[in-house]
Amino acid sequence: MTRPAVCNFLAYLEGIDITHLEKNVLECGVGGRYPPLALFYERGHKTYGIDIADDRIVLANAFSREHDMNLNIIRGDMRDIPFDNESFSFVYECDSMCHLTKKDTNVTIKEMTRVLKKGGYLSVGFFLLDNWPLDGEERNAGEFWIHYGGRDVVHSYFTDDEPEQYFADLEIVWKEKRTILYRDAIAQISQKDWIEWYDDTWTRYSREEWINLYNERLLRYRQSSLQYIAQKPI
Repeated sequence: MTRPAVCNFLAYLEGIDITHLEKNVLECGVGGRYPPLALFYERGHKTYGIDIADDRIVLANAFSREHDMNLNIIRGDMRDIPFDNESFSFVYECDSMCHLTKKDTNVTIKEMTRVLKKGGYLSVGFFLLDNWPLDGEERNAGEFWIHYGGRDVVHSYFTDDEPEQYFADLEIVWKEKRTILYRDAIAQISQKDWIEWYDDTWTRYSREEWINLYNERLLRYRQSSLQYIAQKPI
């Protein structure tokens, strides 16, 4: 529940004057066992969340009942947000938009901007191309597809400057690049486990190439992302 991007967004908001804004927030892609939307609820916000996956909504609503929190989570697609224009002071996503194509990422940020009030704040994140390993088949630039759970799933990755194009209607007020190396965890993976991890449904490497990469894993393995916080002009 304490995901860094959400904590960054909350810390930013708590460091500025937002007393003129109504305390209501929308999370896009809210589903799961520990919805971070609860952090806003605990701080007195009226919360709303949408998710396209019914099973994840069930998990999030179970959390809501267990903790007596009315988070207002419903089924919805972030590419077509089911709320009126300028409904929310704060809108964000956390590790959900990565499952969209780049075309749909553009559509989604426009939708988030549409439902954001003037003067309100948006937080979104992007996975970067210096992640390793990059999973799946690259069908379009930076769009990698894997077959998972009986369906094709996309993960989109960006160059460091590429996301800037999505903020034409917003003012970027905060930006952070985050790289996690996980060296301790990766160092503990045995060569046997490394080989068993291999599956040609998610990696572009041949089995032989993957085995040969074992000794390079500490230098290569990383997760990199960019987080933006932007304000809608008044």
